[in-house]
Amino acid sequence: MELRQLEHFIAVAEELSFTRAARRLHVVQSAVSAAIRSLERELGCALFERTSQQVRLTGAGAALLPEARATLHAAQTAQDAVRAAQDTLRGTVIVGAMASVEVVDLPALLGQLHARHPAI
Repeated sequence: MELRQLEHFIAVAEELSFTRAARRLHVVQSAVSAAIRSLERELGCALFERTSQQVRLTGAGAALLPEARATLHAAQTAQDAVRAAQDTLRGTVIVGAMASVEVVDLPALLGQLHARHPAI
């Protein structure tokens, strides 16, 4: 079971349409269908009832949906934890300055920031 398959499954379950799910995921509809077929084959059961007019979750699909959401959430949380553990700040600093009574050596401060966090 792959995270991509679960992402496709959730999109179809929420959109109740393979076409709308594909649009939402920015992929072709055949990719969504293939991911769902593969997941169903792996699990050994149908996750959706398909007709020419409608897509509905089966009992197995309804049971999988909250677990799939929790799994994707856990994967995102794990990625976030790894990024936080790397303690690497990344991004762009936008500075605005006003003339004031105090003199601040802005170039020196930015140099120190860059020395500590070169990805900024």
